[in-house]
Amino acid sequence: MTTESGAPGAERELPRPQPVSVTPPDGLLLALTTIGSRQEAESIARTLLDERLVACANLLPGCRSLYLWQGALEEADETLVLFKTTRNRYRAFEERLRALHPYELPEIVALSPDAVLPAYAAWVIGETRRRLAR
Repeated sequence: MTTESGAPGAERELPRPQPVSVTPPDGLLLALTTIGSRQEAESIARTLLDERLVACANLLPGCRSLYLWQGALEEADETLVLFKTTRNRYRAFEERLRALHPYELPEIVALSPDAVLPAYAAWVIGETRRRLAR
């Protein structure tokens, strides 16, 4: 309890400060999708890297997916792809990934990590900045 002395011999409780939630102007996002083949996943990843929409793509082939689609249980062998991008580049990343993705309804999920090594976050932000024309 935080107190403040007022009149001699009297103490009163100070109001507790409320937590503040601040979204930084930029920060790392981890985005994921699944793609039907490793070759398609690699092609899409290279395009997104070339366009500087992501700083890194991890391709994890061998993902077995079970899902409901149009009322039926489906199964597929897929490649899970983890992308590292930023808040500032996310909209452009999502738009481009949707255009490149072979699925009618692609899984595109972005997660904001609670903690990131600051030097790694700085690297991702730096690598995804748009290059200036010379």
